[in-house]
Amino acid sequence: MKNHRKKIFKVVAAGLLLMLIILSAEETSSLVTGSQEGPRIASLEEIQPDEPMTLVFPTFLHTWGMQKAGPAHLRIFLNGRTRFDDPQGIAVTVLDAWDDPQSKSDDDEPTIYGINSGRGEIIYNTSMFSVGLYGSKGRGVGQFLEPHGVDADPAGNLVVADTGNDRIAVLFNNGRVLSHRRYLWMIGENDSLKSPYDVALVPGDGVWVTDSGNSRLVLFDLESESSRILDLSGIVEIPGAIALSHPRQRWSYYRNNAIYLASRAGDILVKLDQEGNEVARVTAEDVGLDEMEIRYLTTDFYSNVWATDGTANAIHKFDRNLNHLATFGSRGRRKLQFEGPRGISLWRRFGQVIIAESKGAQYYWVGADAHTISAVQEGASLTLNYTLTEHSYVTVRVRYSGGGLAEVYRRQFRNSGARQETVILSRQRPLAWLELVVEPTYSSYTYREKVFHLRFREGISN
Repeated sequence: MKNHRKKIFKVVAAGLLLMLIILSAEETSSLVTGSQEGPRIASLEEIQPDEPMTLVFPTFLHTWGMQKAGPAHLRIFLNGRTRFDDPQGIAVTVLDAWDDPQSKSDDDEPTIYGINSGRGEIIYNTSMFSVGLYGSKGRGVGQFLEPHGVDADPAGNLVVADTGNDRIAVLFNNGRVLSHRRYLWMIGENDSLKSPYDVALVPGDGVWVTDSGNSRLVLFDLESESSRILDLSGIVEIPGAIALSHPRQRWSYYRNNAIYLASRAGDILVKLDQEGNEVARVTAEDVGLDEMEIRYLTTDFYSNVWATDGTANAIHKFDRNLNHLATFGSRGRRKLQFEGPRGISLWRRFGQVIIAESKGAQYYWVGADAHTISAVQEGASLTLNYTLTEHSYVTVRVRYSGGGLAEVYRRQFRNSGARQETVILSRQRPLAWLELVVEPTYSSYTYREKVFHLRFREGISN
């Protein structure tokens, strides 16, 4: 009898212990999942630095503080031999003639050509410490009349749209001085250019010209009289700025082949294929503006399209399909502002950007930024939405409520544009906050980053 009572006691005790374990497990489970009833939504709390970073200033050691050049700088370098008078197009390249194959220290030393239209001049640097002039106002050899667009390549070729003289000037830079080679203007026996506005060199194939007075694009061979015509009727009646994305460009990520073209009025931007067919179109409404005045264009390593807007006094940035990524800048003389932006050009390898203004020029590096950021946690699942203005390295860190820091991923390469990512967290616990860190991939990599700090709260997602 006594042994029987002991057995009953053991069975009851075991049953009670099992029930306590089950209840304890249920209580623990309810503590974990109870606070997870419904999604937890993060709200953006802090951004560092709190300024746009589509473009960023180079480091002090790279420029010694000379981020912006104005009339005073021009007087110093040229001893008063000229002044800024209606600056227009600008071109940037790194000359093969300057390159020392045994050293990498000169790989970021650009040659910059700027059109000083009112005086019929090209202002360019003859070294990293000296500036030269080429040309004067007029109709003779080596002279220009209302020139606009310019383009250059590492081999030393330079082409200028000599608008008032209805011709394209082909020049050569041997690493020290510019010299005249020839003019391009005849198309066959009885046809010629009329008011050419802009030019774009095609690697190994010649130069595209926006023949604005004849509503067409003309492709010239630099060495012969051969040419090709693309009729723009029904697409852009009066063509203006032009830029290319080409498989043979020295630094090109996508190797795609496209022509980007703005109207002379600057209110339309289109993407064309090599046969002249329209692929995409942008108007002011697409960038959230009432009006737009695109003056010049350039493309970068990722085939993004950059456009100067004379009305907004800003820079618009589009991806290779002309999806709007960002608008940078405003009118003024302060930091991150422009006064009448004109030409724009960049060296694709390092993302070095030069922007001409009405009275000077500014120097930037391509940066990276993000906007339209949101995050939602549902249990162990985290959904993150954001839009990148540039192909970037992205890092995501989270901190759990009650402690515990985790790096979801570190410096993962992400394409520009709208993104949605869902990741599984290492713990099924409520999050306290999240950090999204965006870094560019060009020269500004490791020098510039932008950190978005988001804090979580209880709520129901939309």
